[in-house]
Amino acid sequence: MARPTCAILFLLLILLAASIIPSPVHAYTRSCSPPVDMVVELPLGQQHRDNSSLKLPLPGRYLFWLIVESKTGKPVEYQASVVVEGDARLERLSGPLQGVLSGYGDRSIVYGVVDAGPQGFRLVAVLEAGGCTRSVVLSVAESGIEARFSRVYLPVDHLGREDLRREPFTLVESYPSLLGRLLGGSNSHVLLGHMLACVESSQPFDFLVVGGLYDAEGRPAPVASTVLEPGTGASYLRTTVSVSNCTGSRCSGCVIVPLWLLEDMAPPGVYRLVLSLYIPGSDRPIAVYEHNVHIRLLSYGDIGVAAAVACLGVLVLPLLARIHDSRRLAYMALTGASLTALSRLIGGVVFRLSSVLGPFDWVAYGPITSGLYYGLLAACLAATGEPMIAAGAVLVEWLLSSLILGSGNLVLSAFWALTTLFVVAVAGYAARATDLRLLPVYFAAAKALDSYVDINIYAYAYRLYYADWYIVVYSAGMALYAFLGSAAVARMVSSRARG
Repeated sequence: MARPTCAILFLLLILLAASIIPSPVHAYTRSCSPPVDMVVELPLGQQHRDNSSLKLPLPGRYLFWLIVESKTGKPVEYQASVVVEGDARLERLSGPLQGVLSGYGDRSIVYGVVDAGPQGFRLVAVLEAGGCTRSVVLSVAESGIEARFSRVYLPVDHLGREDLRREPFTLVESYPSLLGRLLGGSNSHVLLGHMLACVESSQPFDFLVVGGLYDAEGRPAPVASTVLEPGTGASYLRTTVSVSNCTGSRCSGCVIVPLWLLEDMAPPGVYRLVLSLYIPGSDRPIAVYEHNVHIRLLSYGDIGVAAAVACLGVLVLPLLARIHDSRRLAYMALTGASLTALSRLIGGVVFRLSSVLGPFDWVAYGPITSGLYYGLLAACLAATGEPMIAAGAVLVEWLLSSLILGSGNLVLSAFWALTTLFVVAVAGYAARATDLRLLPVYFAAAKALDSYVDINIYAYAYRLYYADWYIVVYSAGMALYAFLGSAAVARMVSSRARG
């Protein structure tokens, strides 16, 4: 009996010793599940829940966040600490490092700033809660990352597509509506356009782009990438660009930035666009981009001339009202119906197909909407000898297209119809007073003025600013089509007259 008793006593002594000797406590013990979650964001936007190694441009100052969030519905007490080791110092640490989280989803955020040298550092965050201890260790080394702005362009559409008709680096604003002001409205938070910003770097990364528009004295223009409630917002541009498309040793990425007007108006003039590229949380830009940007006011100049010419078309309406002869009305209605079928039905199909040509789509639809259009007007004038019949056909075409078929913007189409009424009537009377053989020349001049007015009214209505060269080329091209179309009809009429 002595030996079993000794063996039992020996086993009990071993168990007692094991219970007395403390076991080592690890900084991160997965078997102990704390009732809170801890996340370290360095750089901002990159969340770390476990030990990680990362590379950042060094030296530099970096802002980081320590986020503690409750995962239980009960109140839980926590205590956190942050230590920086290596070639760096913890410059600032603010926020509740200890406290009580009241329930599920309740969180506490600690902000810190690390001033790092070129040799790298380690950031150690330790959290104690609910009897558990866990830590996150971030080892940061020099990255040698290279990045630059590969392309910046404005204006573009919301998909980043350029419009070659638009003047590069030009934003357009307009006076606030008088009626809107009387009703208490505001012109603020108007979308001036979009900007395309592309970044190229030596490795994938999510960069921060910060900048703005500044006048000659360094004051920011009231333009922002983000708008809040009326009366709030800051005059700066801020966005994140993800550089993730890699080919070989280079990675690239683009972002489209909206440009909002924060006030009723920005003083027209030349501004300096300044964009800086940052690692999120860093105070040192990796790259800087600068370019001049024009802000223009659409309330004078070309639009005034265009509106005046369009309004002159009203003077033609009383002359049209005097036409009562059934034969002349029949010519007017027949020609107007032909113009409608030509411009809206056939021209509409060609217009949609020609969209593949982009800003030069008029090269494809111009022969129909300008060449054949003015050719029909020339035929009407040759058959009747009365410019008012041709002008009346334009009115019939507008009535059929806008009021019956209901296509397009009614107000804009009315301005365009009045413009065409006026120029066709003037060209017809000029040809009849001089020589009908010069009708193609007069019609070409009429179409040039007509196109000039049309594009400026369209630009004003939709707050666009077309390049001068494009307006000249567009007007001249449409005038050439009108000349060729009316000249072909005039040649056919003269051939039949001789035959």
